[in-house]
Amino acid sequence: MTEQEQIQLGKIGFRAMWRFGGLTPWDLIYQSVRGYNHHRLSAHSAQFAYYAIFTLFPLLMVIIACVAQLPIKGLILSMENAINQGLPSNVSKMLFDQISDIQHKTTISLITGGVFLLSLGGTRLFLTMGTGLDAVFEVDRRRTFWKSSGLALLLTFGVLILLLLAMILLVIGPELARLLLANFYAPWLHLLLSAGTRWSVACGFMLISTSVIYWAVPSVKLPWKIITPGSLFVVISWVIMLQGFRIYVENIAHYNETYGTLGGFIVLLVWLYLTGAILMMGGEINGVIYRAAKLKADGVSKPI
Repeated sequence: MTEQEQIQLGKIGFRAMWRFGGLTPWDLIYQSVRGYNHHRLSAHSAQFAYYAIFTLFPLLMVIIACVAQLPIKGLILSMENAINQGLPSNVSKMLFDQISDIQHKTTISLITGGVFLLSLGGTRLFLTMGTGLDAVFEVDRRRTFWKSSGLALLLTFGVLILLLLAMILLVIGPELARLLLANFYAPWLHLLLSAGTRWSVACGFMLISTSVIYWAVPSVKLPWKIITPGSLFVVISWVIMLQGFRIYVENIAHYNETYGTLGGFIVLLVWLYLTGAILMMGGEINGVIYRAAKLKADGVSKPI
């Protein structure tokens, strides 16, 4: 992709994105699935799962160390409740044991090691995503390694800050909801705040994270949009995957019988792979739309 083509991509606006670049919904689905296979995004999803596993436990260590410094009670309990509602029981138990172990054995040296491993794993995680998204946009000239690594490191700690803010909102949110409901009566507001606080925070975190990733990670100059078809696909698919995968693991699959004590780890690895696949597919959807809009602007009518 030449510099001139990148400039043209940057000029594609919000309306063109939501008109799918002139594609029909069926064409968008077909070309996105074909592009997912053509760009070998399944392999990038597997790499995402590997580096995510490497990053997850240092991330828990750093989060717990940060939470210990905040004057807000119930943050860890709120995080455990969110994990319990979103992940299968065997994975939740494994993570709870890890959280408890970290709480009882955390030292300055462990926290320092956790920050180092989080930096290393998070950088590799975002570099992997960058490789996949550059394949989606068919980039000829990628960023230099040091520039890509620096950006990946910033994104790693940016996600950490977003996670901490989400945890704080999970604790403060219900209190704010009760305050609002005590002073304003509206059935729709009551339903949203009483039943949807936790999911609203989770979806907001995913929406903001994916919009930043799809804007900053590829080696192309793209305009930042908080909601794109790709990021909306990620949020909806991720919520469906969370609930569907949990039901499947707890009622149909028998990972513990097959893998024994490794069952929880295998389930977590599969869950992370599916998360990576959803993120890659969201990027592919945006890439298909950008390319279709560019071809339409150039007066080319043939499919991509």
